[in-house]
Amino acid sequence: MQHCCGPESNGLGEPIGKRGDSLKSAGRKHASDSGNPVTTGLLRTDQESRDQGVIERFATFKNGIPPQARDCKSMSGHWLQYLWLAYLSKPQGERELFRSIKKNKIRSVVEFGVGDASRAERLIEFARQFVPNGELSYTGIDLFEGRQDLKQGVSLKEAHGRLKRLDAKIKLIPGEPFSALARFANSLAGTDLILISRDHGAEAMDQAWMYLPRMLHENTLILTENLTSSGEEEAPEKWAYVAMDRDKIVERAGSNAQHIAKAA
Repeated sequence: MQHCCGPESNGLGEPIGKRGDSLKSAGRKHASDSGNPVTTGLLRTDQESRDQGVIERFATFKNGIPPQARDCKSMSGHWLQYLWLAYLSKPQGERELFRSIKKNKIRSVVEFGVGDASRAERLIEFARQFVPNGELSYTGIDLFEGRQDLKQGVSLKEAHGRLKRLDAKIKLIPGEPFSALARFANSLAGTDLILISRDHGAEAMDQAWMYLPRMLHENTLILTENLTSSGEEEAPEKWAYVAMDRDKIVERAGSNAQHIAKAA
């Protein structure tokens, strides 16, 4: 079966060597004409040239990642997908999620605030590339039908229907963070990545920190959605996910920091 972007293609229907080879040839000609020796360190590598070309061409797609990169199962397709999600996708504030997932090889995710579930879909589709088939686990904690404005998110049934089709272990827990963790924190021990969206107020999360340390290990990554600059809260681009440093995690955990598992 012919893949959409096999070893001879960069995912956009262009031979892999074409862009880099032409640039390299031009560089050699310039060095030769000037009488200077060719120094490869002064030229872009083929891979750097291809990556820059991909980024420039992705910028022309108004509807997100090109189908060739989104659907392809090859290594090239995965790399193109990462470039798009980590550096060009919208909303801009979510790009750090994908950079963190690739860097830390996440196997388990707990998300506070599922919203319309589109972020969870993108996250799961991307993260499952780095773990064996079906071993990624995702837990979403949300009010679902209990939220005040039902238009701000999806129902529990819809979220389950959309996420269960993905190749991951899906668990959805309705309710406030505190009540949800009171029931399930122990079963979520060893979580690699915790996302805290702005959907949950500071007061609700303050209460949840009584149980949250039980889910952590020493290398757990916690990303919180924060305002990154002055401006109206309604402007999505003003919000971004920011990693909580180790000292801040211990401070928030307080006396419950003793429950944070030691790294293996």
